[in-house]
Amino acid sequence: MSTPTLRNAPAVQAHPFVEVFSEIGAIEHYLRMAVTKHLPPGMTHAHFELLQWFMRHGDGQTPAELARILLMTKGAITNILQKMSQMGWIAVLADTADGRKKRVKITRAGIEVSNGVMRDMKTKTEALRDGFTDEEFRAATPFLKALRVFLSEISEPGAPANAFR
Repeated sequence: MSTPTLRNAPAVQAHPFVEVFSEIGAIEHYLRMAVTKHLPPGMTHAHFELLQWFMRHGDGQTPAELARILLMTKGAITNILQKMSQMGWIAVLADTADGRKKRVKITRAGIEVSNGVMRDMKTKTEALRDGFTDEEFRAATPFLKALRVFLSEISEPGAPANAFR
C-alpha cells in the first residue's frame, strides 16, 4: 500500500482583518483561562462577568437588558440568574414600577465574592499594568470600540451585507 503524497499547501496571504480577529480570539481565550483559575467552586466565567458588570455599572437591570448587555440569549441569562440567586450572589426582585418585570440586584455576598476573585488576581492585574501603559490601552480602545459597533450593526437582522462605515 502506498503512502499518499503530501502536497505543499498554498501560501495563505495574511489579511490584516484575519490577524486582528485571531488576536482578539486568543486574547479572550487567555483572559478567560486566567480568570477561571481564580473562581470559587460553583462560579462560572459568565457568573463572574455579570458580577463585574454590576461592580462597574451598577445593578437594577431587567433580565432582558442583561441578556442584551452580555450578548446572551434570554434562556441563557435566566439559567445564570437562577444559579446565581441560589448561590446568594444576586437577588431577582419584582419591579416596583411594573409588576410584570423583574430587576436584578447584586447582594453583599456577590460583592464579597467578586472582590475576592479580584484580590486573588491582583498579581496578574499588576503584571498587566506593568507590561503595558495606560496610553497603549487608550490607543487600542477607539479601534476596538469602532470594530465592536460595526460588527454589532452588520449582525442585526436585516442589516445589509454590504454595510460600510
